[in-house]
Amino acid sequence: MKTKKEEKTKTTQPPSITYSDDTDANWIRKGNRPYYGYKAHVSVDAKDGFILGGHITPAGTSDTTELERVIDELGLPEGSYVFADKRYASARNRDILIQRNLRDGIMYKAARNRPLTPTQRIINRLISSVRYKVEQTIGTLKRAYHFIRMRYKGLAKGDMELMLNSMAFNLKKAVAFVE
Repeated sequence: MKTKKEEKTKTTQPPSITYSDDTDANWIRKGNRPYYGYKAHVSVDAKDGFILGGHITPAGTSDTTELERVIDELGLPEGSYVFADKRYASARNRDILIQRNLRDGIMYKAARNRPLTPTQRIINRLISSVRYKVEQTIGTLKRAYHFIRMRYKGLAKGDMELMLNSMAFNLKKAVAFVE
């Protein structure tokens, strides 16, 4: 039997702190608000608004690193336009589009002490006039399919939830499209 003195001298490890059972999710800060979870990267047909593909990443993953993966999932023919939000704006992404012979439709992003030029503002306005279909689709996924929060834990289950919601959305849109 150990004495109290022997128990005090023994060093113990503090318990590890976990915020959730979901080890795939992580934190991101938007403005002053922290968010924990995942982020969806969705590709949408700019003409009709059908969901073409997408995937889920942890919330802390930078959007600029995911454009290449979205393009790879689609297998776009050469000369196709790729319209993207300014979250995807980077020199690397623009080079990827050039290497794959795709047309650049990535919005320009202002930086500190470097505002947008008048030409870049006009280009952004033209791109946003096409991208509204994408924003409508994402808004519908959030409102009608409750895709604001993940129902499941893990990236694989999140990808499956995105695919199921996308199929349901496309089927419903196709019925309305035909009528």
